[in-house]
Amino acid sequence: MTDDNSALGRSAKPHSLGEMRLSLDVFIHLFCFISLLLIGADRWGIELLGVNFRVDQLFLCVFALLLVVKKAYRFTFNGWIAAFLFLSLISTLFAVSIMRGILFYCSIVYNVLFLFYALASYVKCYGFAMFIRIFRMTMKVQFFILLFQFALKLVTGYEFSFLPSYGEYMGIYRFQIWFYEPSYLATYLVLWFSFSFMQFLLEGRKEYLIDLLMCLAMFLMSTSTSGFIGIALTVGVVYLIWLARGITTKKLIFPVILLAIFLVLRIAFASMFDVFIGRLFDSSLNEASGGRIDGWTETWKVFLENPFFGVGPGNYGLYLGQEAGYVPTNVSLELLATLGIGGFIAFYGLTASLFVRAVALYRRERSESAFLIFAFAVALILFTVILQINQGYLRLYHWMAFGVLAGALERERMLRKYSLAEDINA
Repeated sequence: MTDDNSALGRSAKPHSLGEMRLSLDVFIHLFCFISLLLIGADRWGIELLGVNFRVDQLFLCVFALLLVVKKAYRFTFNGWIAAFLFLSLISTLFAVSIMRGILFYCSIVYNVLFLFYALASYVKCYGFAMFIRIFRMTMKVQFFILLFQFALKLVTGYEFSFLPSYGEYMGIYRFQIWFYEPSYLATYLVLWFSFSFMQFLLEGRKEYLIDLLMCLAMFLMSTSTSGFIGIALTVGVVYLIWLARGITTKKLIFPVILLAIFLVLRIAFASMFDVFIGRLFDSSLNEASGGRIDGWTETWKVFLENPFFGVGPGNYGLYLGQEAGYVPTNVSLELLATLGIGGFIAFYGLTASLFVRAVALYRRERSESAFLIFAFAVALILFTVILQINQGYLRLYHWMAFGVLAGALERERMLRKYSLAEDINA
């Protein structure tokens, strides 16, 4: 996919050239692994010039630089990305605090350069299957780290200062590894769970059973209500896709098996289910969401007062006379209130376009690679739905998903183009 000879120099000997290629590729894969592993490390950062640089962001910078050295980093024009950058910039110029708006806009540009285009370039160079392999490895490593954190706290009562628990709620300890809070971890897990569930149920790939079991255990250890909702949503949507392929006795029995598993878990983790799932039925939806829904009305009013350009990136709290850290409680309303209707359309236009292209690819080709892309696109949609429970349109793993899908779709387009060219020449 790239000209490595030009990247490493024409004068290198064949043997040393091969060694250099191997070394560079290994380092790229290594930094891809580390970047994905720590992509949710919201609490780990370094303060420089009054700005907090997260550890995962620094690794992503090195990852992108290595792609540049390999001459694999590529810009492919994307109209939705261009529109989002432009409209966010316009919103910044109308921000309550232009300086804060500029700093926040830099975060938007960072996500585009070091997540969207870096991951897209990686997938175009090495393939989507390679990304999935590394992605699964990082999630399994996170499982073992979370399991260790869980066991250490419950058995000894001890926790590391750099890896603390999230405290406890009604006598139940909550865990989130290095994510900001359990709901952030659970939201990210939806990507892994839904992708793995599609591979297991729709393609019969039994090796994904271990992924599912690990992911379910992580959902339980996070104790996040949003995670439990994500499980239910994923199972329901994927089951409907499975039924659409044709109804069989096996498919009709499947819900009964799921119900039996749910009852077993309900008995085994009774207190947890009562606290984190039962509250959805025992109290109002607003109380179950921790009061988040009350904030939706406030954010909607801010949007109506500033419908075209919003109040500026990162300026929501300042507009309301609050601290800068005061934020909306819904990601879509956050987009509307801070960037205006244009930014909202561009952001979800990108989401919709990637999903539509993935579906079209799968309908056209029905290949293994096309299904991998389709499954990840469905996972992105399910992730986006669960994300509505919280805020944050600049989450690194969200833009990672954008990038890998864009890169995978572009790679398939290029491969199809080369294949057609070869057929014509033949």
